[in-house]
Amino acid sequence: MKRLKLACLFLVTFFLLANTGLSAQNARVDVARVKVGAASLWQAAIGDSIRGTPHLQAGSVVLVGENGRVRSFFQSSTPLWNFDARGTAVPHIARSYEAATYICNTEGVFMAINRVGRELWRLNLGKPISFAPAVGWDGRVFIPLDSTMTCRTASGNGLWSIDLGSNIAFAPILDTTGSVATVLQNNDFVKIHQFSHVERVRLDRLPVLIVSLDEGDRQSYVLMYQNGQTEKIYFNGSARRGSALSKTGFPSLPAPPVAAESRGSQFVVVLRDGRVLCVNASGQTVWTRNSHEAAEERGTANLSIGQAKMMFDERGVYAITIRGVSAFAAEGRRRFVHRLQTVSSGVPALCDEGLLWACGTDNVLRVYKIDVRPRTVPRNRFYGFEPEGNYGMGNPPPSPWTGQRSRYHDVEQDRVYEQILAEIRAGQIGTNEPIYVAYMMEMIGFFLGNPHYSPVRPDVKPIQRVRLINLLALVGSRETIPFLWNIFDRDPEPAVRRACADAIGRIGVDPTGRSFLSYNYLLSPNNPNIDPQLVLAASSSIAMLCRFSGPPLAPEGIRVLRYFTNLPSVPNNVKAQIRAELDGLFREGLDQPIQ
Repeated sequence: MKRLKLACLFLVTFFLLANTGLSAQNARVDVARVKVGAASLWQAAIGDSIRGTPHLQAGSVVLVGENGRVRSFFQSSTPLWNFDARGTAVPHIARSYEAATYICNTEGVFMAINRVGRELWRLNLGKPISFAPAVGWDGRVFIPLDSTMTCRTASGNGLWSIDLGSNIAFAPILDTTGSVATVLQNNDFVKIHQFSHVERVRLDRLPVLIVSLDEGDRQSYVLMYQNGQTEKIYFNGSARRGSALSKTGFPSLPAPPVAAESRGSQFVVVLRDGRVLCVNASGQTVWTRNSHEAAEERGTANLSIGQAKMMFDERGVYAITIRGVSAFAAEGRRRFVHRLQTVSSGVPALCDEGLLWACGTDNVLRVYKIDVRPRTVPRNRFYGFEPEGNYGMGNPPPSPWTGQRSRYHDVEQDRVYEQILAEIRAGQIGTNEPIYVAYMMEMIGFFLGNPHYSPVRPDVKPIQRVRLINLLALVGSRETIPFLWNIFDRDPEPAVRRACADAIGRIGVDPTGRSFLSYNYLLSPNNPNIDPQLVLAASSSIAMLCRFSGPPLAPEGIRVLRYFTNLPSVPNNVKAQIRAELDGLFREGLDQPIQ
């Protein structure tokens, strides 16, 4: 009898776990081994209604509740952090490629938070934002507020701020060129270049949806209106400034749209009646299917804006609504339907690992495994999938100073340096950013590939290279990191190498962890010319990278710092300073991998 009771208890427990999922506190889920199923993998009582869509990146989610609390969970069910926004957070959130989270509270304080909930920097805007910021390909952040668009580096340095002349009326989107597109209250459609140049064209009314298309030889936008009518805007990159945008007609949709997404030269849209359409750049319908929301599929056939979103990637098409998900192959074949047992308070989010994150109206976060099809785009072991493109800051076009011998004169170098410094300090480098970055790289790396280079009488003295490296750090593009690795590896001057290490740390992001390899190679025990100050600079750089990105980059960096403390050639006073950095990282919990 006792064995029978134990068996019954085991079966009841198994049934409950299979049908209700595991709580976030009681079990950790191995996402790679979990099979697709209708029941939730795990769930967590939030105790608060979630505002908006869960924000996903690098295997974790960030949620904002009605009470303004901000919290994060890892995909395995591990609670990561609760963040005190120093007031009530507004629901307009963005996350970067490195899993930094950008939030704003109702007092207008804009904050950047790293992957483990540590505040990186803050900016007082004076009032709260009304739309989520957009994050560019190299980590720059576009912050909309009233009629102003402000651009900051990933580490918070100001790049530019422009007044658009009318308040922003549409959530900014990142288009297929890495620029930002939005619509103003005066009905101007604006394309805001990553370097602050603005193109605009006047609309007759405000759209409800915008998608950006890459048509190979040109870029375009499709604007969708509440009644199903559409309009197309072309961008001509070779046109003179101020006239690069032009409007043209586009076939109407068969019903009002509620969500859309693009990929290449096609876009997919879910309509109010639950139908899903795939449309090409000419406006022709490639295919149409019913989602779980269509009346024919036992749906409500009455969606509205804010109750659905679309995803379109190499895996196919996903129509995600507050009641479930319909997945289709790229050619339109239905793959599966997943219906939620509890209506979500906001639109659920589907992550790259095939997990659906849904916050129910009962204030419970539920996570489901709904897809096992893997993504095939390049993936970084620290941060996940690579950005869609780059801004060319790693290899910019030649600067206007190229070929001018006078640029190596001390007086001319001082003049250009002061010119760049003034614009950076004013936070208005703007359209000059590419030429200034090109100039700085040309001057810092003047010796690269130069067979006549003389370390005794260099064209650009070490002190001049150091101050330009410091300026490059303030511009802060992730794309310049490989250049700094190269200079660190090849410049013979320790002071220049120290400046490179410091710049990498201040930029705050290292896409691949390659900096650690450079530091390891240069500071190997077999190197007879180890500079203690260079070891200290590299250690400080590693600590800054660890604090900015958090795990899994941080444990890698901590291992390198431990290695430095065992180098016999490093003085004890330097080792003590490195140990102090390590102690700080340990206190912040950055030595622990996220599981």
